[in-house]
Amino acid sequence: MNVGKDRSHTRDDIDVLWDDLGAFVRRLRTKRNDHKLTPSQIQALGHLDRQGPLTAKALAKFERVTPQSIAKTVTALEEQGMVTRSSDPSDGRAVLVTMTELGTSTLHEDQTKRTAWLAEVIDAECTEAERDLLLIAGRILRKLGHDASPASTSTSEESLMNP
Repeated sequence: MNVGKDRSHTRDDIDVLWDDLGAFVRRLRTKRNDHKLTPSQIQALGHLDRQGPLTAKALAKFERVTPQSIAKTVTALEEQGMVTRSSDPSDGRAVLVTMTELGTSTLHEDQTKRTAWLAEVIDAECTEAERDLLLIAGRILRKLGHDASPASTSTSEESLMNP
């Protein structure tokens, strides 16, 4: 598997990267509050927090899941009092999903706990150079996570080096 013009990475290198990312995500998931929300539900709340109320269709697009899948997520969040659903004023056929105060506070408490843990573990286990590289790697991972369509590619190489 070739990556770039001058570098070649073996399938083993990429498999190790997958394993490393998976191990990190699993460890991070253990640091959430005891709210019983699934990772998909937390992710959906995060999109609603950043974007504001969204149609179910737009939320599914952000989540990169089917409308049926987001419907299950939204139903579960609504049953827990984290979101409300209403008709979209601009399209009566569409459903608008809005976070409740409980959803907002639950998400922010979860983020605060995970952020505190991550800051603590980075300070304890990384050198200053590793911390800098980790922050750059995070921006690269964000870039790789975006679609390649012109509407979603606003991250340039310069922005990766300058937060």
